[in-house]
Amino acid sequence: MKEIKKGKLLISTPNILGDLYFNRSIIILTEVKNEEVVGFILNKQLEYSLSDLYDSVTINNIKVHSGGPVNQDNLYFIHNKPNLIHNSLNFYKNLHWGGDFENIIKLINKNELDNGCIKFFSGYTGWTFEQLTDEIENDSWIILDNKENIEFNIDNSKLWGDYMKEMSSEFRIWCNAPENPQSN
Repeated sequence: MKEIKKGKLLISTPNILGDLYFNRSIIILTEVKNEEVVGFILNKQLEYSLSDLYDSVTINNIKVHSGGPVNQDNLYFIHNKPNLIHNSLNFYKNLHWGGDFENIIKLINKNELDNGCIKFFSGYTGWTFEQLTDEIENDSWIILDNKENIEFNIDNSKLWGDYMKEMSSEFRIWCNAPENPQSN
């Protein structure tokens, strides 16, 4: 089994079909400790934008994603602009987590930050290290290296299928299947 490390991607397998949060999910791991693993779902965009949540945001096209089922009342973000967003934590290559939120709002309103460099999440994913290891051993997740770093401004709806195309034949068949096979 590949090592569970920050910056790695977890790709859900068809074994978790029907799971509300994790069906066809791609998760980036942002924190890996002996007792816990934290990450964000990259490819589940929500129906609302940041300006729907905060009146102070004047730009209405900043997307919000479902980061996972834990603490959905909180907003989290990852970005690739540590020179603009102070107090953030580097977790992989040029990817950073968190930072000065008030400054982020100002930068968004001045068009200095957009969907191409920051991604917002409602909630996050979390496991104990042992729990995630068990799920990987039970073929619920595939661990992949994040070779490209993440692209912030791509069509995430097809991302899972694109990863399935690169897998073995047992997974490739799923790349064009409907998200809910019962509604086919």
